[in-house]
Amino acid sequence: MTATPRQGAQRDAPDGAFEGFRAGARATAIPSQFFTEVLPLVEDVEELRVMLYALYAITRPGTPPVMRASAIASEEPMARAFAHHGGAQAIRAALDAAVARGVLRSLALEDGDALVVVNTEAGRRLLDRVASGAEPAPGGGVVVRAEPAALPSRPAQVYEQEIGLLTPAVTAALAEAEAKYPAAWIVEAIRLAAVRNARSWRYAEAILHRWETEGRDDESAGGSAGRPANPFDALIHRD
Repeated sequence: MTATPRQGAQRDAPDGAFEGFRAGARATAIPSQFFTEVLPLVEDVEELRVMLYALYAITRPGTPPVMRASAIASEEPMARAFAHHGGAQAIRAALDAAVARGVLRSLALEDGDALVVVNTEAGRRLLDRVASGAEPAPGGGVVVRAEPAALPSRPAQVYEQEIGLLTPAVTAALAEAEAKYPAAWIVEAIRLAAVRNARSWRYAEAILHRWETEGRDDESAGGSAGRPANPFDALIHRD
């Protein structure tokens, strides 16, 4: 008599097919922004593959939140995936693409390698400390000392640097603001929002509205004399 599988029982997976996640397997946390703001824009499968692996590798518990690009490329899953698809050179190119997209940040080393972090506030602070010499480069690397780059001057660039990834809604709002206000006003409003730890377009837009109606003055991170540091807190909702 031939036994029949119980209803709902898992049948043997085809050779080479993934058999399913194990109970209790460690999970990797990926910000929801990745799925809503980054994933729809990624068209290159190699960039996506390396980007996802880097997010996993750099954020593993018990490891520093920074890795060398060469270390990411040499890990067995990456080396196996790219063994016949360009090897370490293709992995490095995909990492560079992820840095250009803003998902990762990197810092060049004199030996040709690079330090890579996830583009979070903590990751940016860590690279800034290493770049300034306040903290040694992991693994004893020497940071490339480049000439200071000019500060971004376009509103979209400043928004990405100070607040975060551009969404279609913010892109449209910036275009509308540029048709209405001088670009220098928009840039300064975004930087004021960042300095005041109110990183949202709504906050920067509230500053612009105030300058338009009440006149522009010399606001600073601490506020003008006799004015609180955050004069728009009662008018807007922080994201």
